[in-house]
Amino acid sequence: MSEATRPPTNVTELKGLIASRALKLPKQLEQVARLALARPDVVAFGSARSIAVACSVSPTTVARLATALGFDSFREFKLFFQQHLRGTASSEAGGCF
Repeated sequence: MSEATRPPTNVTELKGLIASRALKLPKQLEQVARLALARPDVVAFGSARSIAVACSVSPTTVARLATALGFDSFREFKLFFQQHLRGTASSEAGGCF
C-alpha cells in the first residue's frame, strides 16, 4: 500500500486530512466523511445502508469512502471507528472498568 492510500491511524489524523483538503473527496463522499467525524457511533455501530440513509447517498458511496481513505473494506473502516470509541470510552473512564 502506498503512502497516499495508507489509512489514517486515528480520528485526529482523519480530521486533519479532510480539513486540510489534502484528500480531495467528491461531494457525496465528503458528506459521509463529515457524518463519520461528527457521529463516529453511527459508523461504528451502523451498517453501510444505515449510514447511506443518514447521508442520503447509496451504500456503495459509503463503501467507496472507506476505500478512498485507504481502508481495505467498509468493515475495516467500521472497526477503525469502533476502536476510536473504545479509546474514547477508556480515557473518559480513567482506563478502569
